[in-house]
Amino acid sequence: MSRTLMKKAAYALGVIGLTGMLGQSIKAALKPSVLTTYVEIDGVDFGPFDAIEGLDKFARDGFPLAEGSSFEAIHLSREFVTHPSLYLWAKNQTSRKYGPKDIHLITENEDGAVVSRKVLQLCQPLSWSVESSNPSLGGFNESVDLAVQKISVF
Repeated sequence: MSRTLMKKAAYALGVIGLTGMLGQSIKAALKPSVLTTYVEIDGVDFGPFDAIEGLDKFARDGFPLAEGSSFEAIHLSREFVTHPSLYLWAKNQTSRKYGPKDIHLITENEDGAVVSRKVLQLCQPLSWSVESSNPSLGGFNESVDLAVQKISVF
């Protein structure tokens, strides 16, 4: 084998190896962070929720985008309820006619550092439901719809 051919082969193997290393490091750098959002009401931690829908219905100033609307609905849902359920809170709010409450949404990264805090101000429950999910594991899906008048971000 000629010296020139050996140099070309070594160069090609080096390029392939470098490309492989760079590809792996880029994948690791783009790994999405895992965020978890917890719900807190009156200092009580109701645990994490998987999905929070409706936050996009509010303007930057925190008020509903819909013209003439005094509130918008926010939907909270989670699977496999292991923390206190929102059932008693929703029941007490509707049956005893307590005034609206502020609900804190605290988002943490995988290291437990708080990355955002939102306060859903002057909330009232619109509906609450729980359904069986994977009965063999004893899991439940919980969902709550809230009437929210304003959102503050900290």
